[in-house]
Amino acid sequence: MTQRRRTEGHLDDLTRYQVDPVRGFLPTQDPLEKLPRFYEVWDSLGADLAALLMTGRLRRALERLPLLSIEKLRNGGQRERAILILSVLANAYVWADAKPATRIPKSIAVPLCQLAGLVGRPPITTYASIVLNNWRRLDEAESIELSNLACRQLFVGGLDEQWFYLISVEIEAKGAPALSALVATQQAISAGRADDVWSHLKTVASVIGSIRDTLMRMYENCDPHIFYYRIRPYLTGWNAPGVVYEGVTDKPLKFYGGSAAQSPLIQALDAALGVRHTDQDTNPYLLEMRRYMSPRHRQFIEAVERGPSIRQFVLDRQGTHEELCAVYNGCVRFLEEFRRKHMEMAVRYITHPAPKGGEAQGTGGTKFSVFLGKAVKETRDQLIE
Repeated sequence: MTQRRRTEGHLDDLTRYQVDPVRGFLPTQDPLEKLPRFYEVWDSLGADLAALLMTGRLRRALERLPLLSIEKLRNGGQRERAILILSVLANAYVWADAKPATRIPKSIAVPLCQLAGLVGRPPITTYASIVLNNWRRLDEAESIELSNLACRQLFVGGLDEQWFYLISVEIEAKGAPALSALVATQQAISAGRADDVWSHLKTVASVIGSIRDTLMRMYENCDPHIFYYRIRPYLTGWNAPGVVYEGVTDKPLKFYGGSAAQSPLIQALDAALGVRHTDQDTNPYLLEMRRYMSPRHRQFIEAVERGPSIRQFVLDRQGTHEELCAVYNGCVRFLEEFRRKHMEMAVRYITHPAPKGGEAQGTGGTKFSVFLGKAVKETRDQLIE
């Protein structure tokens, strides 16, 4: 009875957490193409960004930009498009030249910080903006998959940058059935239905295998050299001493850059399967990355963590339901393999093209090889022998 009470009113309605049964953490409505006419200058700058960077005119253009009120942004879709454009412009401004900027002009900083406060995320380019809210379907009658996707906003443009973001868009879309299945698993645990738990976990295992396959397609159209030298720099955050947001605060602010660790899907899988990251190199960072997610997505992960323990349910029946243990271990193994493939990919895209003697870091600002290696081990440790 206690476990049943823990799930009632929490996960029965996925839309409460802005989780779509078909799209997962992607928005229910496709991201907007344009803002209201009042913000035409923002759309124009976003469209011209690659050319402005190429010609060295970006910083001058943003410094001349008028300060616009955000009051005419009437709904979530408009706000998400605005924060996508403004955050990309902010990142581009900081990293436009060999010498990073130490301030962001008021015309970008003020509306960006105001919007960040409304959507509950930091005022920098995040996974939630550059992936979850940065795509369009080429044919709106067809599904959300790589063969039918393009990006709304890019830094430098080109196939490699588009492919890098769109791989994650398809992963999020393919991961959606796992979210519903994990919720159904916890509900089946509350009712003591072991057969249903097995059935739902089988779905989860299949989904994780599917997103692993999508991840491996990164190599098809994203060249490691192009990623490292043309894309990665603009996704980087700012550590100490930080960057001043003019018109907001005179104190420099520090933020992590966009990172796959900000994906709510992977953290939701961890939460449901009982994968606990306790190492000092993984736990603080992963918890901090939740601050870079939309609040409802963060709340969904926390609700799953509070729900009945899938791993404990399987452990309690280890001697009587071998097939239950096998399917749970299948989920964990697929998740471990996903992380291991991601780690191998990060080495190929960051370590190999990096200058000799330098310290290779991911876009999130971590020593990624240490972080990812320990995350793989922590996942593998949850296998039930």
